[in-house]
Amino acid sequence: MRETQSQTVQVQALPDDLAFLDIVDEWDTTTPYHQWRVGTVVPETFLPGPVPRVIAVANQKGGTGKTSTALELALALVARGLRVRLIDADPQAAGLTHWLPCARPEDGPTLVDLYFDLKRTIQDVTYPTPYEGLYLVPSLPDLDDVQARNPVDAQNTLRHHLRKADDGIDVTIIDSGPSLGTLTVSALVAAHDVVIPVQASSGLDVVGMSALNDTIEVVQARPNPELRVAAVVLTDFEKSTLAREIGDAVAQAYPDALIVPARTSVKLGSAQLQQMPLRFFDPKATAVMDYDRAAGLLLLGRGQGAAA
Repeated sequence: MRETQSQTVQVQALPDDLAFLDIVDEWDTTTPYHQWRVGTVVPETFLPGPVPRVIAVANQKGGTGKTSTALELALALVARGLRVRLIDADPQAAGLTHWLPCARPEDGPTLVDLYFDLKRTIQDVTYPTPYEGLYLVPSLPDLDDVQARNPVDAQNTLRHHLRKADDGIDVTIIDSGPSLGTLTVSALVAAHDVVIPVQASSGLDVVGMSALNDTIEVVQARPNPELRVAAVVLTDFEKSTLAREIGDAVAQAYPDALIVPARTSVKLGSAQLQQMPLRFFDPKATAVMDYDRAAGLLLLGRGQGAAA
């Protein structure tokens, strides 16, 4: 892992007195709408995951908030004292690599080199960011070559490198692209957990989950039987009848997973333009609170949702 840039920005824990959502056992569909209080669902069957851990953020549909989810979860984990690596597995130019500066030299290797250069290691392509404890594996548009050329054993490449890595990283979060091609399958094969972002205002997102479910089931059946859907994040969440129906649908589809309403933030777009995480651009945003709680629940479980 390259330590060519000092990490000067500390990620602070959030105060305890913010307006976090309640933690509940199940998604509420029975309380009259005007009395309904939205909560983060932690099923009794949910078990937090030990570290080191690999989390894939995946949904084949674009615009669901995958990159925002990956970045905000990562920072929330860093605030808890963990060392986190983000992997930009999305060939699109407007992804993590654009949003999150890192200390990669102009000719430095990127994620694509792991797939085509057998001499490269995950440490070679992991770079520090300005945020203490947060590292990035960047990508460029040439990452599309993995999809187009399908190098030998591509689906196992990330798993091979991450499982043998001994670089002190506690959690690796993979931001997958909007497809179910080689790169997303490679992320799922490498992961312990899948986090699925779903737009709370789009019924089409729920309908489209069937293709992702099929892919997850194939990966679970063969190369990665330990893979689980750990959480569904309802992005851009605003209280509405449709959002309630979507929450119920995903809760039924994934009865053992966290259901996390990530409330909408009008400043998210501005944060992206400024190349700043929302946690720093607008630290009191409700979405920041929701992702912070989700991160704690993923690894620490009920009662540990907020950073101390």
